[in-house]
Amino acid sequence: MDSSLFLFYYSIVMQVCAILTAASCLAAYLVSRNKVQLYSFVGFFMYYIDCMLVFRDGYVMASQTAAAHEGFYIGDPVSSIVFGCAFLSAFWLVVCEYVEQDSKVMRYAPAVLFIVASLTVTLLMPQSYFHMFVFYSLREVFMAWMLIYSAYRYVTMHHQQQHVRLKRFKRFYVALWFLVLATVAENVVFLLIANPGIVVVDLPFFPERNFAENLLALTCAFIAFRTSLKYLSMRHIDPPKEGGLRVEAFIEQNLVAYAASRRLSPRETEILRLILLGKDNQNIATELSLAPGTVKVHVHHILQKTQMANRQKLTQDYWNYV
Repeated sequence: MDSSLFLFYYSIVMQVCAILTAASCLAAYLVSRNKVQLYSFVGFFMYYIDCMLVFRDGYVMASQTAAAHEGFYIGDPVSSIVFGCAFLSAFWLVVCEYVEQDSKVMRYAPAVLFIVASLTVTLLMPQSYFHMFVFYSLREVFMAWMLIYSAYRYVTMHHQQQHVRLKRFKRFYVALWFLVLATVAENVVFLLIANPGIVVVDLPFFPERNFAENLLALTCAFIAFRTSLKYLSMRHIDPPKEGGLRVEAFIEQNLVAYAASRRLSPRETEILRLILLGKDNQNIATELSLAPGTVKVHVHHILQKTQMANRQKLTQDYWNYV
């Protein structure tokens, strides 16, 4: 297969994966109103547009004789900054949701710094392969910041139980570190080490098409798609009364971390699990061998600590805690 044709189909695959993941996240958000799903939708949709820039750059490169003899090509830096910042910032907000970071400064300062740094490199550095390397490596700096801050929050969390929620992603975390470093290494090889003269004309290197970065995006897409399917497989507003094995497994997976974040006692946590399974006070009292009045008091305390108005809101709040 011709190399340019291979890159054409490769780019199509990346775009399809990005837009399908964005669609699944949007559907999951409409069901659950979970902010993680909303931010994931924005992130993958912006990444889809960022992938589309490759087609534009390829067209421009092919239409310009001078550029056609150049092994490397950089497109419109403004578009790259805008869409790069958009999808990176969306994924940073996902991280903030997971580590329970509510500070507006922490949520939006990295995006501002990314834009300032990118504009500084664009305006002040002379055009060169090193300039391209620094410009596109700012994305990896942003990604590394997300990973470093996630580790910091994991270590400094007050409740050990909250670690359960993040520990599920330890393999994913290690894989992301590997792929971020691989992305930097690929840019080093193609932009700083390789001789432009030996690069085949019909196989140009676009930093937007960094294969390691694309693999990183596909890894994130897999996790996001799998999570969205969990939401879509359950009813949000009116979950099944007795749950079923899938719902019960999902509840058990996050119950300890949720209870720790809301400072629930062990008994309140036990009652919360039964509430999430759709049991009323009488059934809970029978199952736990408690007086109905005692159960009513515990439920009242749970609603107070979670700041929810009723059981329905409490259930929705739990499904939002992923």
